[in-house]
Amino acid sequence: MKWKVIGALSLAALASDVGALEKWGPTWSEVTGNLWSKVTMHRTVAIIKQIDGKHKTDRIVKVEPGKRTIVVQSPMRKGFSGSDATLELDLAPCKRYYINAQFKGATGPDWAPVIAMVEPIPGCKIPPAS
Repeated sequence: MKWKVIGALSLAALASDVGALEKWGPTWSEVTGNLWSKVTMHRTVAIIKQIDGKHKTDRIVKVEPGKRTIVVQSPMRKGFSGSDATLELDLAPCKRYYINAQFKGATGPDWAPVIAMVEPIPGCKIPPAS
């Protein structure tokens, strides 16, 4: 009996995950603060805090394509707490945006958010124009 309950709960959780994926349809955009490259000096990860006023905690955030207001936070750095910056971006469908923190120097809190890379999302399909 216990295994039947666990199995039913597992199927319910899987069904809710599939439903969450379907709400995006065949097209979506993604935003992440993951570090794209270590080659550029003083560039590091950024924290995606909000998109259109909704707080986000995922490392890769799935959103509908279009114009979005994104709040990004720099990480703590050498005794300075992170600060926020706001970006206005027009997110293209089926693209993943890597937003990083570019510091002005080796020390200090001054930074700016940068779009380090934009890449296609595997499996995302742009519907044909009609």
